[in-house]
Amino acid sequence: MNDWETTVTWARKRINDLLHTNDRAVERAVVVLFELQTRDEQHSSTTKHNNGVGFCGWAARKGSYYARWVLSGRALTGCHLDNARRIALHHSRQLVEAANRRAAA
Repeated sequence: MNDWETTVTWARKRINDLLHTNDRAVERAVVVLFELQTRDEQHSSTTKHNNGVGFCGWAARKGSYYARWVLSGRALTGCHLDNARRIALHHSRQLVEAANRRAAA
């Protein structure tokens, strides 16, 4: 079997379904989005560049906080998990692109 035959192609519906049903996927999503932010955006927990990657302006502060929380080894729960899920779903196009880049690597 060739590599291209075993590569998983992620679609937006599949990512959205995963985000709706899997809390760990939500945590991973906010970390991925945080990692897409530029260093200065990560440092300031804001969106400074209109580059179409990472968190949008309204989600940058909370999304950065949630990503740091998860990266420290803690789990998101309650309203924080719900908020992180909304952020991840809003940015699912980027998550699809990131998942497909990873699958192709």
